[in-house]
Amino acid sequence: MSNNPNLLNKSLVFGLFLGLSAHLIWGSYPVIAKKLLLVLPPFALVAVGYTGVLILMSPVLVKHSWTQSLKNRSAWLLMLVGAVRMVTNILSIQATRASYVQLINLLTPFVVAIVGRAFFREKIPPYTFSALTISSLGSILVILREPSLSIFQGEWRLNDTIGISLAMFSNIFLAFYVLLTRYEQTSHKISSVVLFAQQSVVLMLTGFVASFFLQENWYSWLNMSWEMWGLFIALLIVNLIAGNLIQINSLSLLGAALFTSLMGARLVAALVLSAILLSEPLKSGWQALGAFLVIGAVMVYMLLQTEVVKKKLLTTLPNN
Repeated sequence: MSNNPNLLNKSLVFGLFLGLSAHLIWGSYPVIAKKLLLVLPPFALVAVGYTGVLILMSPVLVKHSWTQSLKNRSAWLLMLVGAVRMVTNILSIQATRASYVQLINLLTPFVVAIVGRAFFREKIPPYTFSALTISSLGSILVILREPSLSIFQGEWRLNDTIGISLAMFSNIFLAFYVLLTRYEQTSHKISSVVLFAQQSVVLMLTGFVASFFLQENWYSWLNMSWEMWGLFIALLIVNLIAGNLIQINSLSLLGAALFTSLMGARLVAALVLSAILLSEPLKSGWQALGAFLVIGAVMVYMLLQTEVVKKKLLTTLPNN
């Protein structure tokens, strides 16, 4: 292992850059997907999206023996977890209001920290819960628009209970996904490209199977405007390819707890893009305050974690 301080500093900066980039990219995902789902069925979008991923990435994927790692039971578990996460996430959004799902999603970093500690012996970084509390408060202010319980006013439906339950399950599977991804990289030395290929195949097949059983209408692809095709290409290249690869690589440098603690950055990307694509800008001072709290919490937390990440890099950096 290399103990070169300069190398550690560069790796720290690079790891944090990858982590923030991944969250910013995935922050744009629900906005772009929501726009596309106005004209496309959900599982057909997943199936075609990941088919495009495998076609575009085929020149790179054929150079790797990505089937060799299938001898590991953990690899199969990771693929299963990824598929269940995708299905429960989409169904939760369909069943209930997006605002309810977003509130549940704020619990994801806490779930990762707890699951990581319980099953993978991952250490919870200092200041994690303090930063997450501030970040979550900011996110709630953005979602609710004002500090009230108005979001829960009105008639409660059975679908709301089902949707929130699915969102909770989805968060648990997301926690296991990021933890298992890191486990495959550190324990079995599986490359990010191999993990990416396996997940893409599984999500593509899951999308096709789910779309078939739900009898989704595929003719909607023929009626798409050029604007929608442009958004689909952006989703394919920026989110499904770049987002997945950057996320997997950032997990190899940052612990799962630290990586998910930066999830507040997703809110920033979602807010900016929502104003542009969905005409949903900030509408109150409380929302602006919430966005400021999220950004501030992320920045301060990153500074406080510098030494922690340096120590962790000592066990993950390759020999030089």
